[in-house]
Amino acid sequence: MKVILLSDVKGLGKAGETKEVKNGFGFNYLLPEGLADLATPGILKQAQRFIAKRKEEASTNLEAVKSKADAVKGKTVTIKTKAENGKLFGSVGQAEIAGALEAQGMKVDAKDILIEKSFKEVGTFPVEADFGHGVKASFDVVIAAE
Repeated sequence: MKVILLSDVKGLGKAGETKEVKNGFGFNYLLPEGLADLATPGILKQAQRFIAKRKEEASTNLEAVKSKADAVKGKTVTIKTKAENGKLFGSVGQAEIAGALEAQGMKVDAKDILIEKSFKEVGTFPVEADFGHGVKASFDVVIAAE
């Protein structure tokens, strides 16, 4: 039986792909769960349009991600916080770094910032941001005492 996947199915394929599956799997699981539809000529045309649209969106998204990474790459972000003898009262984590980047006009999600653990002392630290699609950017975070 030939079906078109309406959503991603683990171990089978991604939405919009045409797959050949066993009748039982198609009729008993994929079709009733709304995960696939029979591959008729009309549905095949819809799937081709869907795939083309998805590729276009992916390329547009990749350009946006690259521009975000270029804006951050090589920059230095300074965060001032309370400290005594080089030790911070608290810590500086992903959210604080994202906030400091945003204050400088660079919008980066906190989840995109890669650090092993929060910083607990003053100094300069190299940080990397992973924007997905294999695009990464490195920048420095300077933590200074107030």
